[in-house]
Amino acid sequence: MRCYKHIILTFLLLLSTVGVSSAKGSTQPTEVIIAVQSYLDKGITHQYWQLSANYLSRHIQGVVFNIVVVDTPDDLLLYQMVEEGKVDYVITQPITTVELNRLYETHIELTKVDQSGVDQLGSVIFTSVNNNAINGIEALKGNSFAASTPNRLGGWVLALDHFRKLGIDPDKDFSSVSFLGAQDNIVNAVVNGINDAGAVRTSVIEKMISLGQIDRDQIKVLDQKQEFPYLLSTRLVPEWSFSSLKHSDPKLTEKILSLLLKQSVHGIEQWRDALDYEQVRTLMRKHRVGIYQDPGHVDFYKKNYQLVLLGLLLIGYFIVTIKSRKDKQIAQYKAKLEQLSKASSVNQLLSEVTHELSQPITSLKIDAHILDDLLKGDNSCQLSQVRDITNDLREKTDHCVDLILNIRQFLTDAVVVEEVFYVNQHIEKIIRLLNNDLKEANIQHTISLAVQQQKIKMSPIELDQVLLNLSKNAISAMASNHKSSNTLSIESDVKDDRVTIIVSDTGCKISDQDNLFTLFKSHKEKTDTEGLGIGLSLSRRIIRSYGGDLSLLSSGEQGSQFLITLPIFKHE
Repeated sequence: MRCYKHIILTFLLLLSTVGVSSAKGSTQPTEVIIAVQSYLDKGITHQYWQLSANYLSRHIQGVVFNIVVVDTPDDLLLYQMVEEGKVDYVITQPITTVELNRLYETHIELTKVDQSGVDQLGSVIFTSVNNNAINGIEALKGNSFAASTPNRLGGWVLALDHFRKLGIDPDKDFSSVSFLGAQDNIVNAVVNGINDAGAVRTSVIEKMISLGQIDRDQIKVLDQKQEFPYLLSTRLVPEWSFSSLKHSDPKLTEKILSLLLKQSVHGIEQWRDALDYEQVRTLMRKHRVGIYQDPGHVDFYKKNYQLVLLGLLLIGYFIVTIKSRKDKQIAQYKAKLEQLSKASSVNQLLSEVTHELSQPITSLKIDAHILDDLLKGDNSCQLSQVRDITNDLREKTDHCVDLILNIRQFLTDAVVVEEVFYVNQHIEKIIRLLNNDLKEANIQHTISLAVQQQKIKMSPIELDQVLLNLSKNAISAMASNHKSSNTLSIESDVKDDRVTIIVSDTGCKISDQDNLFTLFKSHKEKTDTEGLGIGLSLSRRIIRSYGGDLSLLSSGEQGSQFLITLPIFKHE
């Protein structure tokens, strides 16, 4: 029994030894995946790039390089593979190179050099040799066009940039633009007459010719550039790139770069240090390509700008309408506030009215007594004397009536009656009304009237009110200045398109000139019959309502001058 156990233990020990030896001898090489974009047949692309993969596998021990080809329509698959770390390196066309660098922080290591030693690519714009209607770029207008995808430089963007430099807008000028993916599809579509013209990257047509897929005499190149190994119509940008990913092993990357920079075919290097891809980024920004394309809402606005503009106009109309209504409501509210303000000062106005009416009523009483005395006398009075007194009574009575009407107007919204008239006759009228006041205050008066008169249009009653207010203020200012002589002067003139009236006095200097026209701010001396500061404020408001102005021209120890300006009435 012990013999059997010994045999079994020996057998298990031998098996374990063999297993350990087998495990040590079965170390698998590391697989490194290089993803490659394809712009021609996937099989041809895989066969071409697998030669480079095999070259790397031979020279780096313990590593096997394999190629994964991603066709043009499967760009999203490539981006997903990079994002998920399913590939280790990428060989991509320039736009994809820039986008991967921006989105996933890939590092651009090398730029591809083709078998002709060229490290740049461009776009070939071509048509079929049988298309006699198209012999230049301008002739493309109204025709159909074929391209690779909106995100291919040689297959579309470089051609688009070329068109726009020449003032051609494919969206408007071409009958259609078809994106056919693989670039050999574009060539076949144009050669077979499915599309009128197309664009492919440089070297595509030459490769298809070398593979026997087309003949050179089937192709007619537009805007052909010289001194370049391949057919070319546009500017050039850096060729395809080799990029490492964030998770790529730096030491392995260093070995790969060293080997690829040494790789050559028939004495021509296959890779060189990376060129500057910033010009590719600039083109993408300029034409809003790939990650630099307009957001969805901006693209919508561009395509539907007419509807957007109409919508903005409607919104603007509604805003203006609402604002107009609000402004109207505010104006109505201000008018109500003004009326309330007027009504709240009724008591003060009554005092002012009493003050304003007291002097003409007193004068009326005096004239009435004089008339009565004349009539009761010995009947020897002259008829002319009676007429003078009755005329004086009528004018003073009219003035009282006008004053009451103007006070009522101040408290209401009554419409005033405007007339067209000369100002001189109203200046003379005011002097006649104030004749007694001037005599009682021992004040002289002078008037200087414009020789060539011009008519104005306003309420004559309101002009009388303003002139009377300024004149009475002047009399009040001169009544207490204790000068040996005082003079009230009123002069009219015509300057440019304005009628001017200056009311001057020889009274004292006005102290608070800043508040001269402030409502309820009186500038008369403190007396029992002191005014309430309504006259000047109301007078200025009256004059300004007719497009004129009332201002203090000067004020000093020699007296004050007030200036009235009113626009000349022009016949319609």
